[in-house]
Amino acid sequence: MALNMYYKSGLIRKMRCQISDDMLPTLYQIHENAKFPQLMWLIDNIYENPQIRPDVAKELANEMLGFEKLILSLHLPFPRLALQKMHTFFVGAATNQQIIYTVSN
Repeated sequence: MALNMYYKSGLIRKMRCQISDDMLPTLYQIHENAKFPQLMWLIDNIYENPQIRPDVAKELANEMLGFEKLILSLHLPFPRLALQKMHTFFVGAATNQQIIYTVSN
């Protein structure tokens, strides 16, 4: 069950990102890791369609970088492009001070 995320970028346009079913096992690798409190919150609430405030989006963007470094240091396989897209999406929402809306399929 994927999580679709979007925030408004202009009058009509929306910026979109998705946490796919394939990405969930990667994210669950850090579940219960105190270094990633916002990612854990997102994982725990993924099916509740949470709204993500700009300050939380900024923290998520920072945690995505730390998460990628951790996975690289452990030599684990991971979807690098998907993580980078999520990082860029969270940075964009934080920079533009936009609330991220989520919808799970």
